[in-house]
Amino acid sequence: MFRKVLKSLAAVALAGATLAFPAPAAASTLIGASCDSVTDGDAQGCLFKGNITGNSYVGNHNGYKYAEAQYNAFLDPDITLNFLTSTDDPNFSDFGSIVIDPGGLTGTFDLSGFTIEFFAVKYSNMFTLYEYLGTDGTGSWATNGTNAMSHILFFGTPNAVPEPATWAMMLLGFGAAGTALRRSRRRRDGLLTQIA
Repeated sequence: MFRKVLKSLAAVALAGATLAFPAPAAASTLIGASCDSVTDGDAQGCLFKGNITGNSYVGNHNGYKYAEAQYNAFLDPDITLNFLTSTDDPNFSDFGSIVIDPGGLTGTFDLSGFTIEFFAVKYSNMFTLYEYLGTDGTGSWATNGTNAMSHILFFGTPNAVPEPATWAMMLLGFGAAGTALRRSRRRRDGLLTQIA
């Protein structure tokens, strides 16, 4: 109950701050009537008006941390957005690929090297934040019937790649296990010939 009261006060404070200090015209704004929880396991998302970028500064009205703060002031439970990459990054092809269907309203993505938690699809003057429901870093996106998709931001964690020292220890362990197995067979074979 106390948490809900705090959230209500935070939402009022955020609205008051917006009225007192007008945000830039392109600032992201959560559209409450079209915001579904992004942690409830369905494919619906939370609609925002404005832009979303990979900027982590919460004071940047187009940064993803600003959108995170707006979402957390509006819905429970709180989410944490950890930026991975964006399709408008010049090096995006090093991380994954994206296919846009004819018409540009839907598409698919493949970021198999990442553990994705959320993704935001930016189109026209809006973006939708979705929960990632897949397990392998691949999935699909939609623009709520509006064309002109400009970019997609992905949030989550990179998959861990074992360090060279870890690979060396694994190989050494496999070698030791093989040697021990071979020696135990020689001893067992020697005992059988002595008994006969």
